[in-house]
Amino acid sequence: MIKRLNNIQDSNTFKVFPLIIFIFNPKIDLIYIPGYWQGIRLDDLIVLLYLIFFFFFHKGKIYPNLISQNQLGYNFILFFPYLVLSLLIGQFFSPSSFNVEWIIPLRYLEYIGLIVVLNQLKISSKTIIFLIKAYIIINFIAVVLQYFHIIGAISSRGFSPSLLTDPVLSQKIAAEKYHGFLKDVLIPPGGIYLNRAPGITGGAWELTTNLSICIFALYVYSKKILKVFPYFILSLIMMIVAQSRGIIFGFLVGLIFLIKEPKKLLYLFLFLVISITLFYFSNFLNFSKIVEDKFFIDYFELVKLFLSSVTGNIPPESYYSGTGLESMWYRATSWNEQIIKLKSHWLFPFFGFGGDQIYSESFLIKIITCFGIIGACLIIYLARSLPLYFLMFCLVTGLTLDLFVSFKIFLFSYLLNIINQKYYKLN
Repeated sequence: MIKRLNNIQDSNTFKVFPLIIFIFNPKIDLIYIPGYWQGIRLDDLIVLLYLIFFFFFHKGKIYPNLISQNQLGYNFILFFPYLVLSLLIGQFFSPSSFNVEWIIPLRYLEYIGLIVVLNQLKISSKTIIFLIKAYIIINFIAVVLQYFHIIGAISSRGFSPSLLTDPVLSQKIAAEKYHGFLKDVLIPPGGIYLNRAPGITGGAWELTTNLSICIFALYVYSKKILKVFPYFILSLIMMIVAQSRGIIFGFLVGLIFLIKEPKKLLYLFLFLVISITLFYFSNFLNFSKIVEDKFFIDYFELVKLFLSSVTGNIPPESYYSGTGLESMWYRATSWNEQIIKLKSHWLFPFFGFGGDQIYSESFLIKIITCFGIIGACLIIYLARSLPLYFLMFCLVTGLTLDLFVSFKIFLFSYLLNIINQKYYKLN
């Protein structure tokens, strides 16, 4: 029996199959969970089945066979008890109107399971890089076809029918709404909001984040800009279409801390300046309008909006109409709601309240409000061995996005750190 299990574990198919599913499988629920956007997906089942296999393979010895302080991801696992503590504090000391979201620890446990599975599979860096390159190419093909309205996109949480570009399509699909949103349906060609093509991902923001991490991994693996350059070009075009400015800023900051070498950074800077100039004046992929709408904004007003999320003096939504800051107003309002909850009990600033929603509008605000000052300090300590460029990327991007609520973003981040561990000897 053990010999047969060894043969299964050593086979390439056994090792690569789950990673292919994790990377390329669309976000479609197999089993719905009432009251939640996300149900049980194929990814979840694969993680569970592989965990069961490895549990029996190691005869139930979780430590040190499945979880060990010498394995990548151990510090992430160590944080789990504190997460539960914060949730318990939120449960017992919150106002009656406050509902602690107990699905959060289940999601965290799934990520721990994913860590265990990937560590046990011991997938080679060469295989990971091959799949990353395939991911970029497949997404590029999908984005081009979506942009020119040849194919649609798969929506997991979905879009409100009112956000569809074509009002006729909006009316046709309105009957398929799930709590007001389209769910697990194919958004028709031409129906993607603002033409922000998501490729094979769950959304434009997830696509841009994953592409950023993929470029980091390719550079860490090869250390040569020329080898990464073709995939960088494809990713840059997709980022333009996706229109996720916060992630683009984070990507550029991460690149600066990753490359470091002044000569290479100068070449990169010149390339970006020339490319942006050509794209803007040729209006490549409607780039001129994207830049004017997303980047030509009042940055002083943006800073004031950030500060108002803390003070609570947020102007009405109509004040920002047509300024390009509409989405930031929504985020600032959401942050303020979380900060108000943080102030509702004296324990919360220290330990957090665990969280009352799965997705927040900021990873950084989530850390502060859900886990408090002590939790934030603990996270900083546990993340101390992560590469600086990745931390800077998370810091900038995480200001406006709750990054790791996405299974695929967590997956690509972990794959990146597998590459890092091998080439930088990080634990």
